[in-house]
Amino acid sequence: SESLAESAAAYTKATARKCLLEKVEVITGEEAESNVLQIQCKLFVFDKASQSWVERGRGLLRLNDMASTDDGTLQSRLVMRTQGSLRLILNTKLWAQMQIDKASEKSIRITAMDTEDQGVKVFLISASSKDTGQLYAALHHRILALRSRVEQEQEAKMPAPEPGAAPSNEDDSDEDVLAPSGATGGGAGDEGDGQTAGST
Repeated sequence: SESLAESAAAYTKATARKCLLEKVEVITGEEAESNVLQIQCKLFVFDKASQSWVERGRGLLRLNDMASTDDGTLQSRLVMRTQGSLRLILNTKLWAQMQIDKASEKSIRITAMDTEDQGVKVFLISASSKDTGQLYAALHHRILALRSRVEQEQEAKMPAPEPGAAPSNEDDSDEDVLAPSGATGGGAGDEGDGQTAGST
């Protein structure tokens, strides 16, 4: 009694109901962090054996800030996942001795922890010139802050100089400076001139 088109429509309607998928909540581990910057880019890693750059993947690179629990200082990290499969190809914290420099207008060279062998490697991030500039400025600012904090901690750990030592050194140096410019040397010379003049 049904036409072919009607039976086909009924069949697709019946099967469509069965194919509904439930929404799955994705947990990335970045929920407690605030995202500062995200850019589309390519990631390369330097291979020491072949002395060349090897492409690790392309995708979304994110710079996240998280407040440290112990003293409230800001800690940042770079996270990058590939497009499509969302495989993690970069996950490194920023630290004070981390090296960053602009290799070109559209690329940044950094030292970072490698997720595969847990060692420090050299990476190259290649993106548009605008994104590269923003990323470099954000990284540079955070690394400078980390370095100044490390310097402050080192100064706090160093013993304070003795209060009597510094003034005595300054007094000695002042005496050394004043001694040659005193009137004794000049006076001797004047007397000598006067004696020669009187003798002639």
